Amino acid sequence: MLALLLLVLASACSRVSMPDVSLPGLGDKDDAPIADQTATPRDLLAAQLANPRAREDMPNMTVGKLIEFADRYLACDCATTRFVRAWEKTAEGYLLTTNSAAVRPLEFVCRGDGPARECFLTEIDRGAQTEPFAERFVPGSQFIEFLYDNGVRCERETPCP
Repeated sequence: MLALLLLVLASACSRVSMPDVSLPGLGDKDDAPIADQTATPRDLLAAQLANPRAREDMPNMTVGKLIEFADRYLACDCATTRFVRAWEKTAEGYLLTTNSAAVRPLEFVCRGDGPARECFLTEIDRGAQTEPFAERFVPGSQFIEFLYDNGVRCERETPCP
């Protein structure tokens, strides 16, 4: 009798129907959202710029502050885009592609980690369209000074259109 009961229960269990459940599609790994390439990489935000200061009264600056000044400078010209187009990790640091037609990608050569991290902004190529030719290449220190002077205050006195 016990064997018959076990046989009936076992056969009843084998006929249990499960509802059809569809799992949400996970998509391909290529469909994953791309990280914001305009955001300054976290390890660069507090990295000190190692370029020599152009003037005694100019304070030391971080890469994050330089980008902030560059965005402010563009905002003074009523630009609707950020200075940064994309950051690319390189073997020695980062390459910054900008939304400025007048500036080729900026190269930051970095060393150290954490609070001791420092980066050097290499010479900047302003492009073949720059005349005279002697003004085509700008030292990183001069570019930093320009952004420091022009990103703090805006020369525009009229409101943007």
